[in-house]
Amino acid sequence: MAEECMLSPETNVIPDTPQPPEKTLYTVKVLHEVREAQLSHGLRHGDYQLYRQYCSRRLRRLRKKLDLIQGDKKNFRKKVVTVDHLKDDKFLYIPLMTVERYWAYAMQLKEESQQETRKKFSMRNKLRKAAQAVITLEKLVEESGVFDARTQLEIQGYSAWLQGTVLFELADWSHEWDKPVVFFNKALAIYGKVKDAVSEDEREVYTGRLQELEVKMRFCRHHLGDRTATDTLLAMRDNEALGDKLDNLLAATRERQAATLSEVTWKRRTLAVKHEKVRLFLFNEGLIHGELEKMSDPDEQVRMLEKLLMECKDAIQLVRDDLKNDPTFKPRQQASNGPVSPLHFLHTYLCYHRLNLTVLRYVAMAHTYQKIVLGEVQVDEGKKAPKLQDLVRLQEMIIQNLKEILNLPGLEEDEQLREVIEGQIRAYQAHRCYFVAESFVKMEKWAEGLVLYERTLSHIKTAKKSNLEAAMVKDLDELKARVDGKKFTAHAQAILTSHVSTTPSISKLSIKNKKLLIDRLDEYVEDSRLTSTSPYVATVPTPMKSVHCKPLFFDLALNHISFPSLEHKVETSKKKQQQQQQEAPGGGLTGLTSAADCGMCWEGDEPANQVARRHDTPPRPANERASPPLPPALSRFLH
Repeated sequence: MAEECMLSPETNVIPDTPQPPEKTLYTVKVLHEVREAQLSHGLRHGDYQLYRQYCSRRLRRLRKKLDLIQGDKKNFRKKVVTVDHLKDDKFLYIPLMTVERYWAYAMQLKEESQQETRKKFSMRNKLRKAAQAVITLEKLVEESGVFDARTQLEIQGYSAWLQGTVLFELADWSHEWDKPVVFFNKALAIYGKVKDAVSEDEREVYTGRLQELEVKMRFCRHHLGDRTATDTLLAMRDNEALGDKLDNLLAATRERQAATLSEVTWKRRTLAVKHEKVRLFLFNEGLIHGELEKMSDPDEQVRMLEKLLMECKDAIQLVRDDLKNDPTFKPRQQASNGPVSPLHFLHTYLCYHRLNLTVLRYVAMAHTYQKIVLGEVQVDEGKKAPKLQDLVRLQEMIIQNLKEILNLPGLEEDEQLREVIEGQIRAYQAHRCYFVAESFVKMEKWAEGLVLYERTLSHIKTAKKSNLEAAMVKDLDELKARVDGKKFTAHAQAILTSHVSTTPSISKLSIKNKKLLIDRLDEYVEDSRLTSTSPYVATVPTPMKSVHCKPLFFDLALNHISFPSLEHKVETSKKKQQQQQQEAPGGGLTGLTSAADCGMCWEGDEPANQVARRHDTPPRPANERASPPLPPALSRFLH
């Protein structure tokens, strides 16, 4: 019995308890997904409305695909994504796109509020809704526990960036610039860690976000009184992270600094500056030269100079309006000597700056054109490439502007300025001669190009004798090196061309004479044009030639000639016909017809007509009156 109760070794095995399956963790690259969607649907061009519409359409598609539709056509039943729904990582995109939609709508209203100021209140509401939605998204990811560490870090960084951005936009009204700094610091720390953990291909997105956060933090510190942050912001001229805020900051800072500029000293004369726009232009003109040296892109320099030229134009117009009451302004503008009033001399000072800035703009454009002509820079698709003629035209306009400076009222007797300007004119004339020489060399006119190269060297030598800037002297040295290299090539080509032209060449002669093949069949000439697509053989159709026309004679005396009578011949023919009719047998219808025809034919004056035709003379009616006598000249001609 005990043996029966004993368990066998096989029955003594305790079955294994089933272990729960391992939990899968989802990975969502939040910043990469958001940035890719933004660039693909409008934000590459700053179109927030297009991006907001995309977010709405994507939300609709996600809810339909995941069976989370909020009601039907008649009733609305709100359905929020909860932890129980996160069985698929696609559910996370619903709250994420909701946040993006709120943020895009707020940015759209921000742009529209510049024309309709009431929309700024709607913008604030949308920003607050975006902040609440991103907080809900962050809690949802933390409580679910189905996302890996990278996704959680990215959600936290995204939440900190968006909450800081909302407070940053609202700080213009609340003036609480210290609150965004807390969230920006948190976002900087999180994105810095994520950037070090990802591959090199993904680092570019995080680098851009970190740079945006640093700029916004400097702006907040500027409002908190940090002078270092202010100086750093003023150096960031074209940063897109702040948008209009940086431009407004630059304008406000320069207006405060220009407010102290009440007078200016130039050419040993102190001039009072009354208008704010004139002060601001003079202040910006003093800073433009340092900023141009820091820029390496000529296109950026051109844009900056064009903007400053517009300010200069407005400043000149203001001073010109004040000069309307000055009776000596217009006569002195036309004269070449005489006293100049202080306000008139301020006008001259502004015109001097305008001409100088125009020269700098043309010089920057010439650098860009020269790189394109040399093949160092490719032209954008759809744009017309500049030519050497465009460079020559730019140099001519530079020389014209420099000559206008010497004719400004009050500067006619300034010998020191005249010496400097004339040296600059010689330098730009050297550049002009060089580009004209390049044009001739391109057309294989080597002799003309060689002469212009020599003239370029002469202009360079003359320009260096004057007091020029170091940058212009460096440009002249580089130009001289290029001319020295190309001068000998042009000289050699000119000698070869002259040697070839002195030797007789049948082909050259044929091309020069331009004879057709049909006109030189007895000459053998090697003409490559005969084997081309348009051979020079003959003219088709052949040219018209003038020939002698057939003479026409008009017999004017015929009507005045009287012909002899032929009655005796007519009577003889009648007798012969009667004899033939009598001798003809039978007659019949044919004979009757013949007799009738003969009778009809020989009645009246008809025989005379027939006889006249036989003699090739026109008929003359019998009852015609005698013709009038001939004129004396015609009578002498007939006799």
